[in-house]
Amino acid sequence: MYIKKEIREFIEKMPKETKLTKDWVNFIKKIDKSYNLLIEHGKEEYECTNCGKYSYGKLLNSKNDRYYDICRFCGKKLEVRRSNLKNYFFLYSFATVDNMNNKLIIRYYEVYRIYNCVSRRFNDSIVEFARYVPELDVVLLNDRCPKGQNIYHYKKIKKWRVFGGKYYANDDYKYIYLRDIDEKKKGTSYQYIPLEDVINHLKDLKHGSLYRVFKLAKYSSFEILIKLGLYNLAFECPEKFNIKGSFENRFGVRKEFYKFMQKNDISYAELEVLRVIQNPNIKNIRTLLRISYSNLDDLKKASKYINLVDFVEYSRKQKNITIQTYLDYIENLEKLEIPLTKKKLLPNDFTLAHDISIKKINTVKNKTLRKKIIERYKKLEKNSYKSDKFIIRPAKNLNDIKDEANQQHNCVYTNYSEKYANGETDIYFLRKIKKPNESLVTVEVMNGRIRQKYQKRNTKTNKEQNNFLKLWERKVLNVA
Repeated sequence: MYIKKEIREFIEKMPKETKLTKDWVNFIKKIDKSYNLLIEHGKEEYECTNCGKYSYGKLLNSKNDRYYDICRFCGKKLEVRRSNLKNYFFLYSFATVDNMNNKLIIRYYEVYRIYNCVSRRFNDSIVEFARYVPELDVVLLNDRCPKGQNIYHYKKIKKWRVFGGKYYANDDYKYIYLRDIDEKKKGTSYQYIPLEDVINHLKDLKHGSLYRVFKLAKYSSFEILIKLGLYNLAFECPEKFNIKGSFENRFGVRKEFYKFMQKNDISYAELEVLRVIQNPNIKNIRTLLRISYSNLDDLKKASKYINLVDFVEYSRKQKNITIQTYLDYIENLEKLEIPLTKKKLLPNDFTLAHDISIKKINTVKNKTLRKKIIERYKKLEKNSYKSDKFIIRPAKNLNDIKDEANQQHNCVYTNYSEKYANGETDIYFLRKIKKPNESLVTVEVMNGRIRQKYQKRNTKTNKEQNNFLKLWERKVLNVA
Protein backbone atom coordinates (compact mmCIF):
# COMPACT_ATOMS: atom_id res chain seq x y z
CA MET A 1 0.00 0.00 0.00
CA TYR A 2 1.41 3.37 -1.04
CA ILE A 3 1.81 5.83 1.84
CA LYS A 4 2.27 9.53 1.21
CA LYS A 5 5.63 11.04 2.13
CA GLU A 6 4.01 13.48 4.60
CA ILE A 7 2.42 10.57 6.50
CA ARG A 8 5.64 8.54 6.53
CA GLU A 9 7.59 11.49 7.93
CA PHE A 10 4.95 12.12 10.61
CA ILE A 11 5.08 8.47 11.75
CA GLU A 12 8.90 8.57 11.92
CA LYS A 13 8.93 11.74 14.05
CA MET A 14 6.10 10.91 16.45
CA PRO A 15 6.97 9.07 19.69
CA LYS A 16 6.12 5.36 19.64
CA GLU A 17 4.79 5.40 23.18
CA THR A 18 4.23 8.02 25.87
CA LYS A 19 3.73 7.54 29.58
CA LEU A 20 0.41 8.26 31.24
CA THR A 21 0.51 11.56 33.08
CA LYS A 22 -0.71 11.95 36.64
CA ASP A 23 -3.83 13.76 35.38
CA TRP A 24 -4.63 10.88 33.04
CA VAL A 25 -4.24 8.36 35.87
CA ASN A 26 -6.65 10.36 38.04
CA PHE A 27 -9.06 10.54 35.10
CA ILE A 28 -8.97 6.74 34.75
CA LYS A 29 -9.40 6.23 38.51
CA LYS A 30 -12.64 8.20 38.41
CA ILE A 31 -13.91 5.99 35.58
CA ASP A 32 -12.79 2.83 37.38
CA LYS A 33 -15.22 3.44 40.24
CA SER A 34 -18.07 2.24 38.04
CA TYR A 35 -16.20 -0.96 37.13
CA ASN A 36 -16.31 -2.86 40.42
CA LEU A 37 -18.20 -5.63 42.17
CA LEU A 38 -20.01 -6.37 45.41
CA ILE A 39 -18.50 -9.62 46.76
CA GLU A 40 -20.96 -11.73 48.77
CA HIS A 41 -19.10 -13.43 51.64
CA GLY A 42 -22.04 -14.96 53.44
CA LYS A 43 -25.65 -14.38 54.21
CA GLU A 44 -26.19 -10.62 54.16
CA GLU A 45 -22.44 -9.84 54.23
CA TYR A 46 -20.94 -7.95 51.27
CA GLU A 47 -17.58 -6.36 50.42
CA CYS A 48 -17.33 -3.52 47.88
CA THR A 49 -14.24 -3.67 45.64
CA ASN A 50 -14.60 0.07 45.03
CA CYS A 51 -14.52 1.47 48.58
CA GLY A 52 -13.25 -1.69 50.35
CA LYS A 53 -15.94 -1.51 53.05
CA TYR A 54 -18.21 -4.27 54.32
CA SER A 55 -22.02 -4.10 54.39
CA TYR A 56 -24.09 -6.19 56.75
CA GLY A 57 -27.77 -6.91 56.33
CA LYS A 58 -29.88 -6.53 53.21
CA LEU A 59 -28.53 -4.15 50.60
CA LEU A 60 -30.41 -1.06 49.43
CA ASN A 61 -31.72 -2.45 46.16
CA SER A 62 -31.98 -6.19 46.80
CA LYS A 63 -35.74 -6.41 46.24
CA ASN A 64 -35.64 -4.67 42.87
CA ASP A 65 -32.64 -6.22 41.14
CA ARG A 66 -31.32 -9.74 41.68
CA TYR A 67 -27.85 -9.32 40.16
CA TYR A 68 -27.06 -5.67 40.89
CA ASP A 69 -27.19 -3.74 44.12
CA ILE A 70 -26.08 -0.48 45.67
CA CYS A 71 -23.19 -0.17 48.14
CA ARG A 72 -24.50 1.70 51.17
CA PHE A 73 -21.12 3.47 51.61
CA CYS A 74 -20.02 4.65 48.13
CA GLY A 75 -23.49 4.59 46.56
CA LYS A 76 -22.34 2.72 43.43
CA LYS A 77 -24.72 0.26 41.77
CA LEU A 78 -22.56 -2.83 41.17
CA GLU A 79 -22.92 -6.45 40.13
CA VAL A 80 -23.10 -8.92 43.05
CA ARG A 81 -20.83 -12.00 42.82
CA ARG A 82 -19.99 -14.75 45.30
CA SER A 83 -16.71 -14.88 47.22
CA ASN A 84 -15.54 -17.99 45.30
CA LEU A 85 -15.16 -15.86 42.18
CA LYS A 86 -11.79 -16.62 40.53
CA ASN A 87 -11.73 -14.88 37.15
CA TYR A 88 -13.44 -11.65 36.14
CA PHE A 89 -12.54 -8.63 34.05
CA PHE A 90 -13.94 -5.41 32.59
CA LEU A 91 -12.95 -3.85 29.25
CA TYR A 92 -13.52 -0.25 28.29
CA SER A 93 -11.90 2.26 25.94
CA PHE A 94 -11.15 5.94 26.26
CA ALA A 95 -9.65 8.56 23.96
CA THR A 96 -7.48 11.61 24.43
CA VAL A 97 -6.88 14.56 22.14
CA ASP A 98 -3.17 15.40 21.90
CA ASN A 99 -0.72 17.41 19.79
CA MET A 100 2.18 15.76 18.01
CA ASN A 101 4.44 17.74 15.70
CA ASN A 102 1.83 20.52 15.42
CA LYS A 103 -0.79 18.01 14.32
CA LEU A 104 -3.92 17.26 16.34
CA ILE A 105 -4.14 13.57 17.08
CA ILE A 106 -6.76 11.37 18.76
CA ARG A 107 -5.19 8.57 20.79
CA TYR A 108 -7.20 5.47 21.69
CA TYR A 109 -6.59 3.40 24.83
CA GLU A 110 -8.12 0.23 26.20
CA VAL A 111 -8.36 -0.51 29.92
CA TYR A 112 -8.27 -4.21 30.80
CA ARG A 113 -9.48 -4.30 34.40
CA ILE A 114 -8.67 -7.67 36.00
CA TYR A 115 -10.05 -9.08 39.27
CA ASN A 116 -7.50 -10.42 41.78
CA CYS A 117 -9.23 -13.11 43.85
CA VAL A 118 -6.54 -12.93 46.61
CA SER A 119 -6.72 -9.19 47.30
CA ARG A 120 -10.35 -9.01 46.11
CA ARG A 121 -9.49 -5.89 44.17
CA PHE A 122 -9.10 -4.92 40.50
CA ASN A 123 -5.84 -4.14 38.71
CA ASP A 124 -5.64 -2.12 35.49
CA SER A 125 -3.70 -2.81 32.32
CA ILE A 126 -3.83 0.35 30.15
CA VAL A 127 -2.49 0.26 26.59
CA GLU A 128 -2.61 2.59 23.60
CA PHE A 129 -3.60 0.76 20.42
CA ALA A 130 -4.64 3.33 17.78
CA ARG A 131 -4.21 6.93 16.67
CA TYR A 132 -6.16 9.07 14.25
CA VAL A 133 -4.58 12.15 12.64
CA PRO A 134 -7.49 14.16 11.15
CA GLU A 135 -5.31 16.65 9.24
CA LEU A 136 -3.67 13.76 7.38
CA ASP A 137 -6.89 11.71 7.43
CA VAL A 138 -5.02 8.61 8.51
CA VAL A 139 -5.67 5.88 11.12
CA LEU A 140 -2.58 4.31 12.70
CA LEU A 141 -2.41 0.97 14.54
CA ASN A 142 0.44 -0.65 16.43
CA ASP A 143 1.58 -4.24 17.20
CA ARG A 144 -1.09 -4.61 19.88
CA CYS A 145 -3.76 -4.54 17.18
CA PRO A 146 -2.47 -6.87 14.41
CA LYS A 147 -5.77 -7.21 12.51
CA GLY A 148 -7.45 -4.00 13.55
CA GLN A 149 -9.77 -5.88 15.91
CA ASN A 150 -8.46 -7.69 19.00
CA ILE A 151 -6.15 -5.79 21.33
CA TYR A 152 -3.21 -7.60 22.98
CA HIS A 153 -2.20 -5.96 26.24
CA TYR A 154 1.12 -7.70 26.73
CA LYS A 155 2.78 -6.74 23.44
CA LYS A 156 5.28 -3.92 23.24
CA ILE A 157 4.99 -1.30 20.54
CA LYS A 158 7.65 -1.95 17.89
CA LYS A 159 6.11 0.16 15.16
CA TRP A 160 3.04 2.06 14.01
CA ARG A 161 1.46 1.31 10.64
CA VAL A 162 -1.23 2.86 8.46
CA PHE A 163 -4.59 1.09 8.68
CA GLY A 164 -6.39 1.13 5.33
CA GLY A 165 -9.85 0.26 6.67
CA LYS A 166 -12.29 2.27 8.75
CA TYR A 167 -12.54 0.04 11.84
CA TYR A 168 -11.52 2.81 14.26
CA ALA A 169 -13.04 5.63 12.26
CA ASN A 170 -16.21 5.39 14.37
CA ASP A 171 -14.36 6.18 17.60
CA ASP A 172 -14.96 3.02 19.61
CA TYR A 173 -14.48 4.68 22.99
CA LYS A 174 -16.69 5.36 25.99
CA TYR A 175 -14.82 8.28 27.61
CA ILE A 176 -12.67 11.13 26.35
CA TYR A 177 -9.98 13.18 28.11
CA LEU A 178 -10.14 16.83 27.08
CA ARG A 179 -7.90 18.67 29.52
CA ASP A 180 -5.79 21.48 27.98
CA ILE A 181 -7.44 20.95 24.60
CA ASP A 182 -7.24 24.67 23.77
CA GLU A 183 -3.46 24.56 24.27
CA LYS A 184 -3.10 21.33 22.27
CA LYS A 185 -4.94 22.60 19.21
CA LYS A 186 -2.68 25.66 18.84
CA GLY A 187 -0.74 25.59 15.59
CA THR A 188 -3.15 23.09 14.02
CA SER A 189 -5.84 23.74 11.43
CA TYR A 190 -8.44 23.33 14.18
CA GLN A 191 -7.07 26.00 16.52
CA TYR A 192 -10.07 28.37 16.14
CA ILE A 193 -12.79 25.73 16.45
CA PRO A 194 -14.28 25.41 19.99
CA LEU A 195 -13.59 21.66 20.08
CA GLU A 196 -14.36 21.16 23.76
CA ASP A 197 -17.79 22.67 23.26
CA VAL A 198 -18.31 20.55 20.14
CA ILE A 199 -17.22 17.29 21.77
CA ASN A 200 -19.27 17.82 24.92
CA HIS A 201 -22.33 18.59 22.80
CA LEU A 202 -21.54 15.58 20.63
CA LYS A 203 -21.53 13.23 23.62
CA ASP A 204 -24.81 14.59 24.99
CA LEU A 205 -26.77 14.52 21.74
CA LYS A 206 -25.04 11.53 20.11
CA HIS A 207 -24.67 13.19 16.72
CA GLY A 208 -21.83 10.88 15.66
CA SER A 209 -18.16 10.25 16.17
CA LEU A 210 -15.14 12.47 16.68
CA TYR A 211 -13.92 11.18 13.33
CA ARG A 212 -16.98 12.77 11.70
CA VAL A 213 -16.51 16.01 13.65
CA PHE A 214 -13.02 16.47 12.24
CA LYS A 215 -14.28 15.67 8.75
CA LEU A 216 -17.00 18.33 9.07
CA ALA A 217 -14.59 20.83 10.65
CA LYS A 218 -12.79 21.12 7.32
CA TYR A 219 -15.67 23.30 6.13
CA SER A 220 -15.21 26.92 7.16
CA SER A 221 -18.95 27.14 7.87
CA PHE A 222 -18.62 24.48 10.61
CA GLU A 223 -16.80 26.92 12.90
CA ILE A 224 -19.38 29.64 12.15
CA LEU A 225 -22.33 27.32 12.88
CA ILE A 226 -20.83 26.11 16.16
CA LYS A 227 -20.13 29.65 17.34
CA LEU A 228 -23.71 30.60 16.41
CA GLY A 229 -24.99 27.72 18.54
CA LEU A 230 -26.56 25.98 15.52
CA TYR A 231 -25.24 22.51 16.36
CA ASN A 232 -27.74 20.48 14.33
CA LEU A 233 -26.85 22.37 11.16
CA ALA A 234 -23.12 22.04 11.93
CA PHE A 235 -23.30 18.27 12.44
CA GLU A 236 -25.84 17.65 9.70
CA CYS A 237 -24.69 19.57 6.61
CA PRO A 238 -22.15 22.41 7.10
CA GLU A 239 -21.26 22.22 3.41
CA LYS A 240 -24.65 23.76 2.54
CA PHE A 241 -23.68 26.97 4.38
CA ASN A 242 -20.26 27.61 2.81
CA ILE A 243 -21.73 30.77 1.32
CA LYS A 244 -20.28 34.24 1.75
CA GLY A 245 -22.39 37.29 2.33
CA SER A 246 -25.19 38.29 4.68
CA PHE A 247 -27.05 36.09 7.16
CA GLU A 248 -30.02 35.94 4.78
CA ASN A 249 -27.78 34.99 1.89
CA ARG A 250 -26.28 32.13 3.92
CA PHE A 251 -29.43 30.77 5.60
CA GLY A 252 -32.22 31.88 3.31
CA VAL A 253 -34.13 33.64 6.12
CA ARG A 254 -33.98 37.07 7.72
CA LYS A 255 -31.47 37.68 10.51
CA GLU A 256 -34.29 38.42 12.95
CA PHE A 257 -34.99 34.66 12.93
CA TYR A 258 -31.53 33.85 14.34
CA LYS A 259 -32.53 33.73 18.04
CA PHE A 260 -35.42 31.42 17.17
CA MET A 261 -33.09 29.14 15.20
CA GLN A 262 -30.56 29.05 18.05
CA LYS A 263 -33.16 28.48 20.78
CA ASN A 264 -34.60 25.45 18.96
CA ASP A 265 -31.23 24.27 17.55
CA ILE A 266 -33.01 24.03 14.22
CA SER A 267 -32.35 21.12 11.87
CA TYR A 268 -31.90 21.49 8.12
CA ALA A 269 -35.39 20.13 7.37
CA GLU A 270 -36.86 22.62 9.86
CA LEU A 271 -34.84 25.43 8.27
CA GLU A 272 -36.21 24.53 4.85
CA VAL A 273 -39.78 24.75 6.17
CA LEU A 274 -38.92 28.08 7.82
CA ARG A 275 -37.69 29.33 4.45
CA VAL A 276 -41.08 28.47 2.93
CA ILE A 277 -43.41 29.80 5.65
CA GLN A 278 -41.21 32.65 6.96
CA ASN A 279 -42.90 32.19 10.36
CA PRO A 280 -40.77 31.39 13.46
CA ASN A 281 -43.08 28.91 15.18
CA ILE A 282 -41.41 25.57 15.93
CA LYS A 283 -44.71 23.78 16.58
CA ASN A 284 -46.03 24.75 13.16
CA ILE A 285 -42.77 23.77 11.50
CA ARG A 286 -42.67 20.33 13.13
CA THR A 287 -46.36 19.78 12.41
CA LEU A 288 -45.76 20.50 8.72
CA LEU A 289 -42.84 18.09 8.66
CA ARG A 290 -44.96 15.42 10.34
CA ILE A 291 -48.03 15.74 8.09
CA SER A 292 -45.85 15.87 4.97
CA TYR A 293 -43.53 13.03 6.02
CA SER A 294 -40.69 15.58 5.66
CA ASN A 295 -41.31 15.89 1.93
CA LEU A 296 -40.20 19.47 1.23
CA ASP A 297 -41.15 19.29 -2.45
CA ASP A 298 -44.76 18.49 -1.57
CA LEU A 299 -44.81 21.28 1.03
CA LYS A 300 -43.57 23.81 -1.53
CA LYS A 301 -46.13 22.60 -4.02
CA ALA A 302 -48.96 22.95 -1.48
CA SER A 303 -47.78 26.45 -0.55
CA LYS A 304 -48.74 27.61 -4.06
CA TYR A 305 -52.38 26.92 -3.23
CA ILE A 306 -52.64 27.78 0.45
CA ASN A 307 -50.76 29.51 3.27
CA LEU A 308 -49.07 26.65 5.13
CA VAL A 309 -49.55 28.30 8.55
CA ASP A 310 -53.30 28.37 7.85
CA PHE A 311 -53.06 24.74 6.72
CA VAL A 312 -51.57 23.74 10.09
CA GLU A 313 -54.60 25.16 11.92
CA TYR A 314 -56.92 23.54 9.39
CA SER A 315 -55.22 20.12 9.73
CA ARG A 316 -55.85 20.07 13.49
CA LYS A 317 -59.62 19.97 12.84
CA GLN A 318 -59.45 17.20 10.22
CA LYS A 319 -58.82 13.45 10.43
CA ASN A 320 -56.12 11.59 8.51
CA ILE A 321 -55.09 14.60 6.44
CA THR A 322 -51.59 14.86 5.02
CA ILE A 323 -49.97 17.15 2.50
CA GLN A 324 -49.99 14.27 0.02
CA THR A 325 -53.74 13.57 0.36
CA TYR A 326 -54.42 17.32 0.18
CA LEU A 327 -52.44 17.62 -3.07
CA ASP A 328 -54.38 14.65 -4.44
CA TYR A 329 -57.63 16.49 -3.63
CA ILE A 330 -56.39 19.68 -5.35
CA GLU A 331 -55.39 17.65 -8.39
CA ASN A 332 -58.90 16.20 -8.56
CA LEU A 333 -60.42 19.70 -8.50
CA GLU A 334 -58.11 20.86 -11.30
CA LYS A 335 -58.94 17.83 -13.45
CA LEU A 336 -62.63 18.54 -12.94
CA GLU A 337 -61.97 22.23 -13.75
CA ILE A 338 -63.56 23.33 -10.47
CA PRO A 339 -62.55 26.89 -9.41
CA LEU A 340 -60.16 26.84 -6.43
CA THR A 341 -62.11 29.15 -4.13
CA LYS A 342 -61.34 29.40 -0.42
CA LYS A 343 -64.38 27.23 0.34
CA LYS A 344 -63.09 24.53 -2.02
CA LEU A 345 -59.51 24.80 -0.78
CA LEU A 346 -60.57 24.47 2.87
CA PRO A 347 -63.77 22.40 2.96
CA ASN A 348 -65.43 21.94 6.35
CA ASP A 349 -65.11 18.17 6.09
CA PHE A 350 -61.99 17.33 4.13
CA THR A 351 -62.58 13.57 4.08
CA LEU A 352 -66.08 14.03 2.65
CA ALA A 353 -64.92 16.59 0.06
CA HIS A 354 -62.00 14.32 -0.89
CA ASP A 355 -64.33 11.34 -1.34
CA ILE A 356 -66.77 13.35 -3.48
CA SER A 357 -63.94 14.50 -5.74
CA ILE A 358 -62.89 10.89 -6.13
CA LYS A 359 -66.38 9.81 -7.21
CA LYS A 360 -66.54 12.59 -9.79
CA ILE A 361 -63.13 11.66 -11.18
CA ASN A 362 -64.26 8.03 -11.52
CA THR A 363 -66.94 9.04 -13.98
CA VAL A 364 -64.43 10.59 -16.39
CA LYS A 365 -61.75 7.90 -16.35
CA ASN A 366 -60.19 7.28 -19.73
CA LYS A 367 -60.88 3.78 -21.08
CA THR A 368 -57.41 3.62 -22.58
CA LEU A 369 -56.05 3.25 -19.06
CA ARG A 370 -56.91 -0.46 -19.06
CA LYS A 371 -54.49 -1.34 -21.84
CA LYS A 372 -51.72 0.90 -20.50
CA ILE A 373 -51.96 -0.55 -16.97
CA ILE A 374 -51.66 -4.12 -18.26
CA GLU A 375 -48.51 -3.07 -20.13
CA ARG A 376 -47.13 -1.41 -16.96
CA TYR A 377 -47.76 -4.60 -14.99
CA LYS A 378 -45.80 -6.68 -17.49
CA LYS A 379 -42.91 -4.21 -17.21
CA LEU A 380 -42.89 -4.10 -13.39
CA GLU A 381 -43.71 -7.76 -12.69
CA LYS A 382 -39.99 -8.49 -12.30
CA ASN A 383 -39.99 -6.35 -9.12
CA SER A 384 -42.35 -8.74 -7.32
CA TYR A 385 -40.87 -10.06 -4.08
CA LYS A 386 -41.93 -12.35 -1.25
CA SER A 387 -40.86 -13.61 2.17
CA ASP A 388 -42.27 -16.34 4.38
CA LYS A 389 -45.15 -14.05 5.35
CA PHE A 390 -45.55 -11.27 2.76
CA ILE A 391 -45.66 -10.82 -0.98
CA ILE A 392 -45.54 -7.54 -2.93
CA ARG A 393 -46.48 -7.16 -6.58
CA PRO A 394 -47.41 -4.37 -9.01
CA ALA A 395 -51.03 -3.56 -9.86
CA LYS A 396 -52.23 -5.93 -12.61
CA ASN A 397 -55.08 -4.03 -14.24
CA LEU A 398 -57.60 -1.27 -13.69
CA ASN A 399 -60.05 -3.54 -11.86
CA ASP A 400 -57.18 -4.67 -9.62
CA ILE A 401 -56.52 -1.04 -8.64
CA LYS A 402 -60.24 -0.40 -8.18
CA ASP A 403 -60.57 -3.43 -5.90
CA GLU A 404 -57.58 -2.22 -3.85
CA ALA A 405 -59.19 1.22 -3.46
CA ASN A 406 -62.51 -0.32 -2.36
CA GLN A 407 -60.88 -2.59 0.20
CA GLN A 408 -58.51 0.07 1.50
CA HIS A 409 -60.93 3.02 1.29
CA ASN A 410 -58.20 5.12 -0.34
CA CYS A 411 -57.76 7.12 -3.55
CA VAL A 412 -55.31 4.85 -5.37
CA TYR A 413 -57.90 4.22 -8.12
CA THR A 414 -58.92 7.81 -8.73
CA ASN A 415 -55.62 9.60 -8.19
CA TYR A 416 -53.00 7.09 -9.24
CA SER A 417 -54.48 4.93 -12.03
CA GLU A 418 -53.60 7.45 -14.72
CA LYS A 419 -50.15 8.23 -13.25
CA TYR A 420 -49.44 4.51 -13.02
CA ALA A 421 -50.60 3.90 -16.59
CA ASN A 422 -48.44 6.74 -17.94
CA GLY A 423 -45.32 5.67 -16.01
CA GLU A 424 -45.27 8.74 -13.74
CA THR A 425 -45.35 6.55 -10.63
CA ASP A 426 -45.39 2.86 -9.68
CA ILE A 427 -48.14 1.20 -7.61
CA TYR A 428 -47.60 -2.01 -5.66
CA PHE A 429 -49.81 -4.06 -3.35
CA LEU A 430 -48.40 -5.71 -0.22
CA ARG A 431 -50.39 -8.80 0.78
CA LYS A 432 -50.05 -11.75 3.13
CA ILE A 433 -49.02 -14.90 1.29
CA LYS A 434 -51.86 -16.83 2.91
CA LYS A 435 -54.37 -14.14 1.89
CA PRO A 436 -53.19 -12.91 -1.54
CA ASN A 437 -56.59 -11.43 -2.46
CA GLU A 438 -57.01 -9.43 0.74
CA SER A 439 -55.62 -5.89 0.67
CA LEU A 440 -53.06 -5.04 3.35
CA VAL A 441 -50.79 -2.14 2.30
CA THR A 442 -50.89 0.12 -0.76
CA VAL A 443 -47.41 1.28 -1.79
CA GLU A 444 -46.40 4.09 -4.14
CA VAL A 445 -42.86 4.06 -5.57
CA MET A 446 -41.30 7.01 -7.37
CA ASN A 447 -37.77 7.13 -8.82
CA GLY A 448 -36.96 3.77 -7.25
CA ARG A 449 -37.91 4.83 -3.70
CA ILE A 450 -41.02 4.33 -1.60
CA ARG A 451 -42.99 7.60 -1.49
CA GLN A 452 -46.14 6.46 0.32
CA LYS A 453 -47.26 3.32 2.19
CA TYR A 454 -50.63 3.04 3.89
CA GLN A 455 -52.88 0.43 5.39
CA LYS A 456 -56.67 0.74 5.33
CA ARG A 457 -58.02 4.31 5.46
CA ASN A 458 -54.50 5.75 5.15
CA THR A 459 -53.30 4.46 8.50
CA LYS A 460 -49.57 3.94 9.12
CA THR A 461 -47.80 0.65 8.45
CA ASN A 462 -46.52 -1.43 11.35
CA LYS A 463 -42.93 -2.39 12.20
CA GLU A 464 -43.07 -5.84 10.58
CA GLN A 465 -44.46 -4.40 7.34
CA ASN A 466 -41.84 -1.59 7.35
CA ASN A 467 -39.00 -4.10 7.75
CA PHE A 468 -40.24 -6.12 4.77
CA LEU A 469 -40.64 -3.00 2.63
CA LYS A 470 -37.13 -1.76 3.53
CA LEU A 471 -35.69 -5.14 2.54
CA TRP A 472 -37.63 -5.11 -0.77
CA GLU A 473 -36.50 -1.55 -1.50
CA ARG A 474 -32.86 -2.46 -0.90
CA LYS A 475 -32.78 -5.88 -2.59
CA VAL A 476 -35.07 -5.24 -5.54
CA LEU A 477 -35.78 -1.55 -6.24
CA ASN A 478 -32.24 -0.31 -5.60
CA VAL A 479 -30.80 -3.08 -7.75
CA ALA A 480 -33.28 -2.33 -10.53
